[in-house]
Amino acid sequence: MTSTLEIWAATPTPFGPDGELFLPVVADQGKHLLAHGVHGAFVGGTSGEFPALTTGERKALVDAWAAARPDGLALGTHVGHSTLAEARELAAHAQSAGVDLIASVTPYFGVANTLETAVDFLAAVAAEAPTTPFLYYHFPGMTGSPYRPSELVALAVERIPNFAGVKFTHEDLLEFDRTRAVSSKVRVYFGRDELLPAALAFGADAVIGSLYNALAPQAHQVAAAMAAGRLADALMLHEPFRQVAAEAGRYGGVGFVKEWLNACGPDTGVARTPWGPLPPAAHDTIERLAASWRAVTPEG
Repeated sequence: MTSTLEIWAATPTPFGPDGELFLPVVADQGKHLLAHGVHGAFVGGTSGEFPALTTGERKALVDAWAAARPDGLALGTHVGHSTLAEARELAAHAQSAGVDLIASVTPYFGVANTLETAVDFLAAVAAEAPTTPFLYYHFPGMTGSPYRPSELVALAVERIPNFAGVKFTHEDLLEFDRTRAVSSKVRVYFGRDELLPAALAFGADAVIGSLYNALAPQAHQVAAAMAAGRLADALMLHEPFRQVAAEAGRYGGVGFVKEWLNACGPDTGVARTPWGPLPPAAHDTIERLAASWRAVTPEG
């Protein structure tokens, strides 16, 4: 079952047994996503462990996806960096690779001292890819940004010609609603997969998240149930999202989700530090959750 919900999967970065990039897996990732109803791959983000990658590795990852993505699968990438020059280099490279959108966080490990400074940073990054739609990546749980995305967007649409949207990874649905209302030119992609039904009730029509690497079919079913007013069905269909999110919270997040995805689809290896390797107790939980996924997912 498909729906009108636009789904982007925030993809894990593939590593081999030696912990180095293993890019041949990218082709399998792309085929898997397209077969399961995903519209786009969002690479090199939090789920892709971007802070643990060198700039060279991030470029190589984008190049691999640009070369291997199947027809019909869009491609976006995160280009944010703690160093502005590196972020600008990544943005220029992403545009040259032909991606469909780029996104960037604002400075982290020391946030921008004013809202205007944050927008200045984003504007400088976006200017290196002027013909590519640009998204602000709002993830205050990781970046520590204190600024309301609705206020940032109001400035950004005036300052950044290719500003096109927000990757909104936060649980504040009132602010999500305010951000969506700022401009009809801005699309807000909801990024808290475990709150999908609530976001749909607030009008979400596009999402970017890691759990969609495996649970995109269920997400389409959730969206269809919500559109039909079947809330109880939507919540039941959404339960696997909440289960994985709860267990990921116990075992460090990114690394747990990555190894759960390995059990549900192409194997992308163990997360780099600080997210991996996982404690032994996590693996039984991963297999239990993956077995439930295989029981209900086509071609699982």
